[in-house]
Amino acid sequence: QATKGDTWNMSCPGNPNCPEKVGPDYDFGMAPILVKRPDGNDLLVVGQKAGVVYGLSPETGNVLWETRIGRGGALGGIHWGMATDGKRVYAANADNKYGINPKVDSLIKPTPGLFALDVATGNVIWNTPAPSCAGKKGCIEANSAAPTVMPDVVFAGTLDGHLRAYSTTDGKILWDYDTAKEFDTVNGIKGKGGSIDGPSPVIADGMLFVNSGYGLFGEYPGNVLLAFAVEK
Repeated sequence: QATKGDTWNMSCPGNPNCPEKVGPDYDFGMAPILVKRPDGNDLLVVGQKAGVVYGLSPETGNVLWETRIGRGGALGGIHWGMATDGKRVYAANADNKYGINPKVDSLIKPTPGLFALDVATGNVIWNTPAPSCAGKKGCIEANSAAPTVMPDVVFAGTLDGHLRAYSTTDGKILWDYDTAKEFDTVNGIKGKGGSIDGPSPVIADGMLFVNSGYGLFGEYPGNVLLAFAVEK
């Protein structure tokens, strides 16, 4: 726990186990990442829904570095996960407007997007803001789903349904696909994409797989699993 007094129970109010003082729900929603630092020592990297990334000693839990990349909120901050290639850690920052507690960190500007941090120091190497989705009804400009990385490219989805490929060098968007639309499916069931949230895309055997659709917290529902291949 990194935020003092962050007592939270989603079943409250109306539950006998409700805390007397409710916290902002700034827990760790992602699994930590164990990575080797350039000096050969192990490092535990984890992102908090408060919008902070930590580098911890696996043996003691001591904080070796910490970097704030966003305002955070109950729906992230860093919500579902990060990715690493051993040199950098890639963090999707949501700063989802539906999860913001206006009484907490209200003076911190929201910065939804994708961030690359140096594993050794925690310094931000680059960040690419979530592109505007103005004109798309009910859209949320936020990177919430966990990203995934392969050599030279990071893949990350957004709550407005876009799946993008970013350069690991400078964060430039190399490819962009809007999944929030109808699809003809291989099993004949009506398919529709929506928000990309939760787990990361998966890369296997030259293919890229991602689920599209997340019908909670003001996001776009959907029901498709999409498979992409490199054009030949």
